[in-house]
Amino acid sequence: MGTRKVSEQPQSLMRSEQAIFDELAKLCSSPGYIHAIAYLCFRDNMIRYSGEMKPEDMRHMFSKNRLIRTETSTLIGLLIKNEIDCRVPAPNVLQQYIDKTEALLQEIHQSMSAAFWATLDPTKVGDKNFNPFTSGAVLREPIFYGGESAYSFQYRDLSPKKYARDNDWLTANKRFSIEAARNVVHAIGRMQDERSIATLQTMRGRVLPASVLAYG
Repeated sequence: MGTRKVSEQPQSLMRSEQAIFDELAKLCSSPGYIHAIAYLCFRDNMIRYSGEMKPEDMRHMFSKNRLIRTETSTLIGLLIKNEIDCRVPAPNVLQQYIDKTEALLQEIHQSMSAAFWATLDPTKVGDKNFNPFTSGAVLREPIFYGGESAYSFQYRDLSPKKYARDNDWLTANKRFSIEAARNVVHAIGRMQDERSIATLQTMRGRVLPASVLAYG
């Protein structure tokens, strides 16, 4: 099972996974929704600390409420299906986007988990031929919510070795080498880190509008 906490509820009360997904897709097309994704990415992937990093600085990275990469990728995929509206929504609207996103993702997790629980027949526990993991519907949840096999920097740094035999084809047909691709990914990561730090430093000295203070 996945790492996120899933509350149980009667299957008769659950909506279909497609209905939940359709509502999530509609939410992702909302004006300014890209800022909700930006917040969730920052909240769940950035480690903030002062001076020397301490274990508690990383505690939120292991929270059961943290969105995993497949969930974030799903949100981004739904976002880019439509023209992106970059206008900044009002603080209360942004909070509604965030709360609704988390609720719908939780509901999708419950819906996927239902297939697993539905196959657990106590009367078949002693049957050596009984294996719920032969069902594709059962496997969807652990595949989608399973832990990642490596850190992102490991994928990046090991890619030249992994794709070494494809390098000639990449250079001839795509006009870039795997080393160049690795360097671009590394540069983008550095740029994101530098911009995030610069943005946070700018925000520390910024006077917030009354609407934000009133909402907070």
